Amino acid sequence: MANEAPLARSPVTAPPASGSWRRFWRPSHPPDERRDLAPNLSWRELVNRSDAHILDIRSRQSSGLSETLLIALIDTTGAARFVAMGRTLNPSTAAASTALPWPEVHGHLVQALESASVVLTWDASSKAHLLARIARSHGLSLPPIPWRDLRADYRRFGYPGDSLTAAAKRHVNGALVSGPLASCHLALAVMKACGR
Repeated sequence: MANEAPLARSPVTAPPASGSWRRFWRPSHPPDERRDLAPNLSWRELVNRSDAHILDIRSRQSSGLSETLLIALIDTTGAARFVAMGRTLNPSTAAASTALPWPEVHGHLVQALESASVVLTWDASSKAHLLARIARSHGLSLPPIPWRDLRADYRRFGYPGDSLTAAAKRHVNGALVSGPLASCHLALAVMKACGR
């Protein structure tokens, strides 16, 4: 938005091409009046807002007790707000050992989620349950998150409540995507195409 102060970049950067992961986080703090309005806005009104965030999470079960989570959060202008790979409990595979321990990821993720007036995701209940379960398993708290389920909105528009990939094929000639960051951008493309 034109009157917003420029956002400072975190000293931690996005994942490099080499495949090793580090955190990327760009804070944003919407005024309270925008926080109150965003959950009730149409998709068209939610697009191009720095306070409306789209989240996707991929969970990979590793052998043993470890789980690796790939997390991405963008705003509806398309800017990345948070990207990380975190692991729960103990690393049991080479991929899990390159991920950050969950307690290191959790605090930054919570700050990014708290900066949103609304968190949009395809199938919000499963994402909310996953984050709550992981936080609980590490003895961490998770604040109330203003979730909005894009799949439920999509059903209300009269479309079948199918997968994000199927919705993208129907509306934006969506190709198969890999990873949560690509899925966030795909969800944004569906929102723009179906904006009501």
